[in-house]
Amino acid sequence: MTTQAKSTLPAGLSGNGALPSWAPIALGLLLMYVPSFYDMFTGLWSTEEQAHGPIILGISHWLLYRNWGQMLAVSEGERGSPLGWPLLVLSLFVYFIGRSQGIAIFEIGSYLGTLMAAILLMRGTRALRAQWFPFFFMLFMLPLPGSLVDMLTMPMKTAVSWVVGNVLYWVGYPISRSGVILQIGQYKLLVADACAGLHTLFTLEALGLLYLNIVRHNSLFRNVTLAILIVPISFISNVIRVMVLTLITYHLGDAAGQGFLHGFAGMVLFVSALLLIIATDSLLRFGAADKEALPLFASDAGPPALSADYGPLRMAIPAALLMGAALLATVAIKPQKMLADSEPAIVLETSIPGAFGDWKIDPDAVAMVPSSVQQEKVATIYSQTLSRTYINSRGQRVMLTIAYGSNQTQSMRAHRQEVCYAAQGFQIRDLHNENLVFDGLPVPVTRMVASHGPRTEPVTYWFTMGSSVVRSYLDRQVVQLKYALSDFIPDGYLFRVSSIEPDDKAAFAAQDAFVNDLMKHVAPPVRAKLIGAPA
Repeated sequence: MTTQAKSTLPAGLSGNGALPSWAPIALGLLLMYVPSFYDMFTGLWSTEEQAHGPIILGISHWLLYRNWGQMLAVSEGERGSPLGWPLLVLSLFVYFIGRSQGIAIFEIGSYLGTLMAAILLMRGTRALRAQWFPFFFMLFMLPLPGSLVDMLTMPMKTAVSWVVGNVLYWVGYPISRSGVILQIGQYKLLVADACAGLHTLFTLEALGLLYLNIVRHNSLFRNVTLAILIVPISFISNVIRVMVLTLITYHLGDAAGQGFLHGFAGMVLFVSALLLIIATDSLLRFGAADKEALPLFASDAGPPALSADYGPLRMAIPAALLMGAALLATVAIKPQKMLADSEPAIVLETSIPGAFGDWKIDPDAVAMVPSSVQQEKVATIYSQTLSRTYINSRGQRVMLTIAYGSNQTQSMRAHRQEVCYAAQGFQIRDLHNENLVFDGLPVPVTRMVASHGPRTEPVTYWFTMGSSVVRSYLDRQVVQLKYALSDFIPDGYLFRVSSIEPDDKAAFAAQDAFVNDLMKHVAPPVRAKLIGAPA
C-alpha cells in the first residue's frame, strides 16, 4: 500500500510544469518591486501614518494565495487575454514615472496593474475576476498624495478633536480646544494624522471589508449596511483612541502619553474597531435573514493539476522582457545628485537683510515658539527656516517666513499653508490664486485670510522648486521631471508674508510693497531661488 503526499501549494504551482511558465513573470516582479517595497518599508511605511501598508500587502498576498485554486478552476482551458498587453505597458510606464520621480502612489500602484496584467496574459479574464477582492484590498495600501491627504484629513481631525474636547469637558476635565490642538491641564496635544487622519480611516475600512470577505454573509442588506457603517465605526474608534491618550497624558504625565502613543494606541484603535464591527454585525443579524455563513477560512477545492503545458511561456517571456526594459529605463533616469550640492549655499540669516528701503526688523516683535511636535515636523521637511517681523515708517508690520528644503521629492515637500493654519484653529476664507508683480514679471501666489477670534491675518505665500515657482501638484511633477532628466533632485523654498490687519486689501498691498522692496535688495542668485528665474 502506498501513500501520496499532498502539496501544500495551490493547485497548478507544484510539480506539473506550471511553475516554469510563471517563473519569468515572478522574476520580473521580484527585480522590479523588491527595491520598491524595501524603500517603502524603510521609508513611508515606517511612519505611524502609513504603518498599515505592510499589513495590507501581506493580507493581500494571503488572499491571492487563498483564491489561487478557485482562479485556476474557473479559468481551466481558457487562453490568456490580449487585454493584458495594454494594461502591462500602461503599468510599466506608471512604474517608470513613479520609481524615477519618487511618486510613491504611482510606483506602488503600478504593482497592482502589473500583477493584474500578468494574470490576464497567463490565465485570462475569468481568472482575474476570481481574484478581484485581493486587488481591491491592495488599493488601501497606496500612499495618497500629501495635498489630497491634507485636504481630506483636516475636517476629520477637527471633528475628532471637537468630540473629545466636548465629551471630556462635559464630564468635568479642564480641557480646551484650538483647531486640532487639545489643552488639558498643563499638557498640550496635537491630534495628528496618525491619530485621526485619512490613513486610519482607510485602515479601518480595510479591516471591515476583510471581515466581510472572510465571514461571507449571503444577505445583501447585511453586507451593504455593515460596509456603510464602517465609516462611523472608524470615527468612533479614533475618538476612543484620542480620548484614552488624552486621559493617560493628563493623569500619568507626558512620558506615559508618549509611550502609549507609540505602543499601545494602535492596539486600542483596532481592538475597539473590531469589537464595534462584530457588535454591529450581531445587531444586523436580527434585521436580515442570512443563510449559514461559510467557514472562516473557506476555500474552493482546487482543480486537477495542470498538465505540463509550457504554452504560457509565449506570454510570460515577452512580459518579463518588458519588465526588464522598464527597470533599466528607471535606473537610467532616476536622479542621483542633489541640486543643492551643485550650487553655492544660501544662508537665509545672512542673505535676507535686516533693513532695506523703508523696512526694518521690528525690535518690539515677540517671537512665537512652536510646540515640540511642530518643531519636529518642520525639521523633517526643512533644513533652514527664517522668521522675522518688519515694520515701516507708517507703522505697517509684515511677518516674513522663509523655509528651505534641500530635497523636494514626494515625501519631503512642504505643506500648503491653509492646512497648517487650520490645524492651529484658524478659520480660512477668501482662499484664491493670483499674481504678485515684481519688476513687470508675474509671480504666481496663493492668498487667504486666516482668522482666530479677534485676530485677522491676511496671508500671501508661494513655493519654489529649483528656480521655478510651483502652484499646483502638476506644476511640481513637471518641474521634478525636468530636473530628473538632468540627474538632479531639486531643492525648494516656502516664502510666506502675513499681517495682523482687519483690512485685507490694505494688508495685501503692504505685503506686495514689502516683497518688491525685499527682492530689490537681495542678491540675484537669492532672488532667483525665492521668486523663480525669468523664463
